[in-house]
Amino acid sequence: MHYFFKEGSSLAAGRLIELDPDDLNHAYRVLRLRENSVVAVADGRGAAFKGIIESIGQQAAFIRLGDPLPAAESPLRIVLLQGLAKGEKMDLIIRQATELGVQRIVPIVTERSIPRLDESREANRLKRWRKVARAAAAQCRRAFLPEVFPVHDFNGALSLLEGREALVPWEEEKECGLESLLKQPLPAKEAVYIFIGPEGGFGMREIEALTAAGARTFHLGPRILRTETAAAVTVGLIQAAWGDLGVGSR
Repeated sequence: MHYFFKEGSSLAAGRLIELDPDDLNHAYRVLRLRENSVVAVADGRGAAFKGIIESIGQQAAFIRLGDPLPAAESPLRIVLLQGLAKGEKMDLIIRQATELGVQRIVPIVTERSIPRLDESREANRLKRWRKVARAAAAQCRRAFLPEVFPVHDFNGALSLLEGREALVPWEEEKECGLESLLKQPLPAKEAVYIFIGPEGGFGMREIEALTAAGARTFHLGPRILRTETAAAVTVGLIQAAWGDLGVGSR
């Protein structure tokens, strides 16, 4: 069943909705969907419905909504604060984080970030990242669209904690592994904040600032992981321990 988003709309069974222009092009020209095709439509805020295409053409497509669909959302709210990575790595990180159920993604400029904050490019970059998240959410049938924040500097990202506890994988941590943290009760009911360093990791001053703000460092084992791998592994293990990864039935 092909999946589409109709953001900013109040969806309900029986309602007739029109696909957005970008989705129309994909549905009609790429997927070659036609009348009576069964699809799914979500509002990006947690509600999704099965639908039947009543009419479709080059100019418009209309879908009649039917029964609601079960949500594919984790009960665990995860906020990923990701050090900027070069090239297409940020696209990969955002895609994987979306598939793993992250609710918010905050790109951050750190001491060792290779790509720097460039205001002239930020709008286009943010638009692309949000498009990546949208496509990933549709692919894995999430009814909730993760929020991709504009790029923050390190201090701005740190202020988002507001006293909440955060988890930070750090290659210099020698004693505490993630496994030992995950055996403990969920640290906070509101959300789990995860800081991931860029290529080269966090600088010592950043680690000191994070721990002073209440973050806990841990190691991911004997091997040094790339930033995109560390993000996926950390989120996956946390979802398996405290969220819904590997739990329940489809």
